[in-house]
Amino acid sequence: MTTGVLIILGFVFFAALMATKKLQTLLALPLMAAWVSAVSGLSLPLYLNNVLLGGAMKLGSAMAVVIFGAMFARVIMKTGIADALIKTAAELAGDHPVTIALVMSLATVFVFLGVSGLGAVIMVGSIAIPIMTGAGIKPVDAVVLQLLAMGVGLAANTASYGIWIGIFGGAVIPSYYLPMFTASILLLLSYLFIYVRKPGSGSFGNFIIGVLKGIISLPCSLYGAVVRALRRKPSSLLKEKRSVPGAAFLAPLIPVVIVFGSKAVFGFGKAEDGMVDPVAAAVFGFICASLYAAVVVRPEQLVQVFTGALVDGIKDVAGVIFLFMGIGMLVASVMHPQVAAVLNPLLKSVVPESHWALFFFFAVLAPAALYRGPLNMFGMGAGIAVLFVSLGTIPGVVLCGIFLSVGAIQGADPTNSQNVWLSGFANVDVNDVLKRMLPFVWLECCVMLLYVTLTQW
Repeated sequence: MTTGVLIILGFVFFAALMATKKLQTLLALPLMAAWVSAVSGLSLPLYLNNVLLGGAMKLGSAMAVVIFGAMFARVIMKTGIADALIKTAAELAGDHPVTIALVMSLATVFVFLGVSGLGAVIMVGSIAIPIMTGAGIKPVDAVVLQLLAMGVGLAANTASYGIWIGIFGGAVIPSYYLPMFTASILLLLSYLFIYVRKPGSGSFGNFIIGVLKGIISLPCSLYGAVVRALRRKPSSLLKEKRSVPGAAFLAPLIPVVIVFGSKAVFGFGKAEDGMVDPVAAAVFGFICASLYAAVVVRPEQLVQVFTGALVDGIKDVAGVIFLFMGIGMLVASVMHPQVAAVLNPLLKSVVPESHWALFFFFAVLAPAALYRGPLNMFGMGAGIAVLFVSLGTIPGVVLCGIFLSVGAIQGADPTNSQNVWLSGFANVDVNDVLKRMLPFVWLECCVMLLYVTLTQW
């Protein structure tokens, strides 16, 4: 029991260092794994082989999906698809506040089905926020709408689930795409109609007409893309300025379609059983979507766009990859039988295990995900999730849903780089954004926790 107490005290110590920004998460998690190993009496060979090396490689599938997701995000930006989508939506939106807010939010949702990261936030926000504020929407509401819309898009973007895939496995993640997407888009629409004043008439109809025209023109757009690909010319060092065909806007949907198509046709499971690993399906989806986007927009520069996006994508997620290594080390240390033997009895005595006890526990403590707190999944929250998994008393699909639910709160965290940039760009206080968002994301968290409690046990 004394050893278990020392392990928990170590968790609390490193959590305090992360919360006070004395130590970065990238270093805190590997150090935490080393502490757990040392206190539990793991030999040096066991630590080096099973924790340091084995742990660093443990989340390999999660790293793969993040890398290929980042590559696709770079392709979307390099080909100008994301930028063109936002600008096209702006042209169709008209001049009424609710219509503009709705159209720009939906365009942002669509973009973040395929992209993520601060670069994408800057690209989209620098266009969308001035359009919304120019229509009379308050700057703080424009920022909140951008953040909520990003959350909706990322709810169906496999690359954004990297940490959850690494801890809980890829098989349970797709079951939460639709519930997370539905809950988050309902919250977005609720916020929009509560805080943005009522629209005039006509402009939303124009938007719908424009979208329908775009859908009707897709076959011609695809035909034109095929013709250009067949007439491929040697690439030039100078990038030719050209319009993005409407068919290119389908690219963000391709990974989602392939993931769910694989599930419908093959099912998720082992290849020996004729099934497909969901992470493999996601990686394949990102590759197909990247090739499609490059061929449709820049067929003559396919190789350059694809390889350049892969290199830039790896640079974008280098920090995330090392974070995954640290999480893997912590998972390997906590899950080691020698550690579990001393830690689990202590945890079982304090961790609630009944359905509703867990619901109220996480519903009340969910704001602890803010300010890099103990439930932040990009910090100490990953360690706590690992502790819950090590118990083995709560189904993995339930734990995954619980920590995904709490993750909704992180969208309002004032320490997020995207929150800071968007608030600064719109000239509003990032804490005002938090006050505006918190009731909505907390409600989303509780709705998702209720869904998990009622459907997944």
